[in-house]
Amino acid sequence: MGDLANAVAKLEDETASLPELRKIEERLDAEIFARMEEIEESGTEILNLHGDLDDQIAEHDYMAVEQSAAALRSLVDVETVLPAVDTVLLLTALRDGTSLPDLTLPLASFADDESWDHARLTQEGLDREFKATLVRADQRWQEVWGDHAWDHEDERRSQQAEHRAEAESEAIKERADRAGTHLMGLVDHIGETLWPALVEAVESGDRERAVLALAAAASAARATESAYKLYEVNLSIRFESSPESMGAMGEFLSGAQAWLLS
Repeated sequence: MGDLANAVAKLEDETASLPELRKIEERLDAEIFARMEEIEESGTEILNLHGDLDDQIAEHDYMAVEQSAAALRSLVDVETVLPAVDTVLLLTALRDGTSLPDLTLPLASFADDESWDHARLTQEGLDREFKATLVRADQRWQEVWGDHAWDHEDERRSQQAEHRAEAESEAIKERADRAGTHLMGLVDHIGETLWPALVEAVESGDRERAVLALAAAASAARATESAYKLYEVNLSIRFESSPESMGAMGEFLSGAQAWLLS
């Protein structure tokens, strides 16, 4: 009878503790869900930035573009995202009774921007393509007009100069557009490739893979700062070349410039 009584008492104790255990599990589930939702919502906001940037670049609203780039860097802040990642992994392990994740931080993963595969663009690269575009334009002119019998040499030079000026103006616009497209490409790389990889790694409990995805995203996000400067410089060159090609923003900047110089 003694053994039976002990078994009954043990069962009663275990049964009495079940509601408290369920509450603990519910709290763990709620915290895991909240932190996972934070990570996923950041991914949604990054994707939304693509649409914002598309409109802002199309309207040449360089100030809004700068703010969007800054917003991206804030969303990919390692000091904010990594604690959320680790909270999900740690609480999931506690809830499921699995081994705790190694939360040591491989700092080297965040130190070397050159090791990641996001797109890169420099002013030198843009200028090389700019010059190549003008060379191709000159070649096309020669193909069309090179054998033409001109009445006067001045007429030939004038027509060639006009063609060259049009080609240069178009190449300047294309150079600024390419800088803007590069910036958008970095945002897309993070939102469409790296952030889904981060979410998938967290959901599967793979911290090493999650850290690598976050490090790659952070590197691409840092690159948006120099990418914006590249865009700003080449948009300024476009404004100096043909403010009328920038629509309402060109008119606004021309008016502001005239007022400052008056």
